[in-house]
Amino acid sequence: MSLIRQLWIAVVLMMSIAFISSFSISTYKAKAYFEEQLLLKNIDNAGSLALTLSQIEKDPVMLELLIAAQFDTGHYQRIELLDPEGQPLQQKIYQGEDPSGVPQWFQRIAALDIEPGVAQVQDGWFQYGTLYVESHTRFAYQALWTTTRDLLLWFLLVALAAGSLGTLILKLITRPLDDVVQQAEAIGGRRFILSREPRTLEFGRVVKAMNILSDRIRLMLDSERKRLEEMRYKNQHDALTGLANREYFFTQLDTRLDSDDQDSQHALVLIRVRHLATLNQQLGHRQTDALLTGVAEAIQATLQELPDKFTQADAGRLNGSDFALLLTDASDLAAVSEGLLHNLVALSAKYEQGPQLPLAASYFSPADNRASLMMKLDTLLAQAEQREMTCSEITLATQSTLRFHNADEWRMVLTEALMRERVRAEHYPVVALDGSLIHREVMMRMELQGQLHTAGFFIPWARRLGMLPELDVAMVAYQLKQLRDRSITGPLAINLSAETLADLIAVNRLQSELQQAGNLAEQLSFEVSERCVVQHPQVFREFCRQIKPLGCQVGLERAGADFARITNLQELGLDYIKVDHAFVAGLAGNISNQNFLRGLATLGHSIGLQVIADGVREAELRDLLESLGLDAWTGPAVTET
Repeated sequence: MSLIRQLWIAVVLMMSIAFISSFSISTYKAKAYFEEQLLLKNIDNAGSLALTLSQIEKDPVMLELLIAAQFDTGHYQRIELLDPEGQPLQQKIYQGEDPSGVPQWFQRIAALDIEPGVAQVQDGWFQYGTLYVESHTRFAYQALWTTTRDLLLWFLLVALAAGSLGTLILKLITRPLDDVVQQAEAIGGRRFILSREPRTLEFGRVVKAMNILSDRIRLMLDSERKRLEEMRYKNQHDALTGLANREYFFTQLDTRLDSDDQDSQHALVLIRVRHLATLNQQLGHRQTDALLTGVAEAIQATLQELPDKFTQADAGRLNGSDFALLLTDASDLAAVSEGLLHNLVALSAKYEQGPQLPLAASYFSPADNRASLMMKLDTLLAQAEQREMTCSEITLATQSTLRFHNADEWRMVLTEALMRERVRAEHYPVVALDGSLIHREVMMRMELQGQLHTAGFFIPWARRLGMLPELDVAMVAYQLKQLRDRSITGPLAINLSAETLADLIAVNRLQSELQQAGNLAEQLSFEVSERCVVQHPQVFREFCRQIKPLGCQVGLERAGADFARITNLQELGLDYIKVDHAFVAGLAGNISNQNFLRGLATLGHSIGLQVIADGVREAELRDLLESLGLDAWTGPAVTET
């Protein structure tokens, strides 16, 4: 119950007590006063009338006329003349209805007890009879009722004024309490924020204590996050260049080769520092290290220059002289290769010896295997090395999957599919380790010119054409329609691209669709890639602010590699994270990944997140995942029971 409501209850209770007390006291006093005055009136009127009756002849008609005249003009309840034996000689009693309008229940509460006036009527020296005079009490009851009613009205007015004034004052006093409540709710949701300390002493002490608690937990989480990142970085990265080491890079490559999306198109680029041993002798150890670091920087610079040519990029150092670049959902490998070649040429020009930095690149799909892919790239790289020019021209393998020929054709078929509502979906279960269903993960499919294709077929071109927000909105609308028609059951998890989150129009359309869906919106979860949150934290925070109040959940996918880099993680309002399958593949024999997942689960649970293993291909991993503290799993080995 709110303080305002409690204040009003207190005001009503206090005013009720005051009214009852005032009513009792005033009624008692007024009642005593009226009883006294009516008694005196009865006595005076009885004496006056008895004297008049004693002085006239005792003619019954005359007596009746005098008594009737007195009764009609004096507002009496009863005038009665009795003979010495008690028999009535003359009697007048009011028989009409009560004209006062005073409720009977009030008359019973404030009943007046008034004795009648008594006087003796003489006939000469003899007693003629006894006269009883009793005045009517309706005027007294009317006065009491009017006083009580006015008293109640004034008390109600005072109560309303006191309650309104008290409410205003209480709102002013408790205005800092809103921050206290907000912070308490945030802590209850395991979001440890800081609040400004109010001037009110009591509230200030509470906020100060809660700020201290939030700050301590924040420091604890930051420390755990840094420790986790240091452990992951040490196990998965090359100490000199900061790129992924051989083991981690090939794990990423294997996950792309093992993908169930046979239409997906990825690319692999190999770069070699030719004659590294000779360069080390010529340049010295420090200059050679600078060259290797420069190659890594050239790769990173190329990725920053062409972010729309792929969904995800992973760079690694395979050995002393070889570097590799893995592009997920690559759409224009030639452009990436040319940009990389340009940066490598610029790097080579900085050295007098002009070190040769040949590279080779090739598309690949999940139908390939690692051995044949690496052999093909080694052959291409050997051909590039045979040229004498620094950074020989790239040799590209032919793209294996037949695509539409140009951007115009892609735009046409994608636009037609959206207009004809050809978006489709497949669902894969995400199951808790105890067997209960958490949600079904939605995988986008699209019917293009009569054929159903997986996301890997059209996503790269949709990204290049800036159509990903339209696809995501269409997918959400399609899933809500299926939920509304009950052709599927929730809850469902839908992946959103970084482009969608950055598109205000798309986010507003999503919000509108969810608002129109009502309670169905609570059956949807939205997943965003971890790298999107790292690169665009404010965009993601604003998206959560708009979507979370509608009842939707928000999660991270492909989490792990950059999880520790997310600042103020506890304030984002996340509900779950899905660990990148690169950390799950070969988990049984990888102690470093086991330690990382154990720390990740501990960190996630400390801020109320569910931690889900993604891409699980071995059902035997269930017990291991449970021992590491994970909550759920999904992948080819997971089925819905």
